[in-house]
Amino acid sequence: MPISAPKTTLKERTLDADVRCSQWLADGNEARESGDTAKAEKCYAKSQFWLDRYNLLAGKGEKPAPRQ
Repeated sequence: MPISAPKTTLKERTLDADVRCSQWLADGNEARESGDTAKAEKCYAKSQFWLDRYNLLAGKGEKPAPRQ
């Protein structure tokens, strides 16, 4: 069974992961500044997820980058 091409390019997925990581980090910083540490920790965890995803897509992780 042949594998079909992804609907979005690798560059688009990498950019999306970078933007989402930055947004979650900003939300976490805002929550920390307002004193909501529980929300801040959740935002930081989501930011870390998207950073890991970005590193995978950019080929900077332990696993090889996905195909184009």
